[in-house]
Amino acid sequence: MVDSETGQVSEDAAMIYEAVYLPALFKEWCPRVLAAADVKSGHHVVDIACGTGALAIAVSKKVAPNGETVGIDINEGMLDIARSKSFSVEWINAPAEALPFNDEHFDCVVSQFGLMYFENQESAIREMMRVLKPGGSLAVVVWDRLDNNPGLAAEEYLWRQIFDDEVDETPYRLGDKRALESLFRKSGVANVQITTHEGTASFDSIESWIHTGAKGWTEDDALSDDQLQLLLKTAEEELTSFRTSNGAVAFPTSAHIVTARK
Repeated sequence: MVDSETGQVSEDAAMIYEAVYLPALFKEWCPRVLAAADVKSGHHVVDIACGTGALAIAVSKKVAPNGETVGIDINEGMLDIARSKSFSVEWINAPAEALPFNDEHFDCVVSQFGLMYFENQESAIREMMRVLKPGGSLAVVVWDRLDNNPGLAAEEYLWRQIFDDEVDETPYRLGDKRALESLFRKSGVANVQITTHEGTASFDSIESWIHTGAKGWTEDDALSDDQLQLLLKTAEEELTSFRTSNGAVAFPTSAHIVTARK
């Protein structure tokens, strides 16, 4: 795939992401993050790289009625959708490396599939810990290695096959647990715990899966109509092993949840 190191998306891509990618890949992780961060009623919580708001909205329901939830993202397209979904969350456009909060403000800091894209990961983690209260909890989710995500790997290799691109390892570059632990320790987090969890990706069809990857993320403006049609045609031929008996698509996924206490 084309470069996605910043994780920036357009408004149109954000709408496709919300409609397809969110339920297919990401929404199932929200309850796991809530549990990992030990979010409770009355807590003040910030979701870093909140996207279109699934995790932050889940948090807001958990901390109600007296808690506080803030969603932070650098993508206005994502935030516009998030704002339309909930008025219970304060949505703020800001980088993870410069959080606009005082020290020790939040009981919990959570982040779901965003750390891989941060411009300076170490600075972002230091900021997460800075805004945590003493005794507060951190829970961050990142994808496991690409080798342990066969469906996502097949999608990446499909792009390489058709467009002669290098495989985009950006979403999976924190998949090595030793390197991930080292990153957090270098960022000043001493009591890191990393657990690996299995999930399931589900799409209505191969076309839905690949079209969303092409138009619902950072590649949304990269392909011409002819290139998109070639991609979809080849996908129908090459990715049949991921098709279920009813024509839908399902494949296992793997991700790491990093937790720590301040």
